[in-house]
Amino acid sequence: MSGAETIVIIGAGDHGRGTLEIFREARRHGGACDVLGFVDDAPDKEGIVVGGLPVLGGLSWIRDHRSDLGYVIAIADPRTKQAIADRLQPWSLTFVSVVHPAAFVGSGVRLAPGALINAGVTIAYDTFIGEHTTVNLNATIGHDCHVGRFSTVAPGANIAGKVHLGEGCDVGLNATVSKGLHVGEWSSIGPGTVVIKSVAAGQHVFGNPARVVAPLAVGGAAQTPPSHLVHS
Repeated sequence: MSGAETIVIIGAGDHGRGTLEIFREARRHGGACDVLGFVDDAPDKEGIVVGGLPVLGGLSWIRDHRSDLGYVIAIADPRTKQAIADRLQPWSLTFVSVVHPAAFVGSGVRLAPGALINAGVTIAYDTFIGEHTTVNLNATIGHDCHVGRFSTVAPGANIAGKVHLGEGCDVGLNATVSKGLHVGEWSSIGPGTVVIKSVAAGQHVFGNPARVVAPLAVGGAAQTPPSHLVHS
């Protein structure tokens, strides 16, 4: 774990609730961080309690309380994560990474700020996990991989060794990416898909073997930053 000792989770949906459990379990195993609560712009989240902790307010709450706090973006959708990070960038926040004690992280693995590693995950040696990337329950990532920022690897996905996932990749439930392949930025791999050839940027692929279903938008900022957080 890295970063400040008091944490605010951005996103009060299912992903945020799961992230709270990572911090709690890490704390039970000697971690230094406590979670203060959540922030979320969605009107139906205002004033509610999630996992015993309050939703403190919307993103504007951060502007007035950001000193000495750490933050994580607990959102599954890569585009939404990017849009939120862009909104927060002028405030120079401290983002933290956290690893569930029931995960295995090999030697030489580097976690960028904001990386969230869930229970049951295995990450082999000399792999890089980018900013604001989630590796979800029981996923595996092989040796010498690169996972770009804002990516999400869903539960049970299997990324073989020497794979390069570009920025904003969304790897679906139980998907498999074979050794040494390159998956271009802002690509989406459907649930259960088996990728045996490299995937160009901005493609949605599905099936066994993977085939292109539809092109997706590729580029910098999300085309229409959401006015509220998306939960999953």
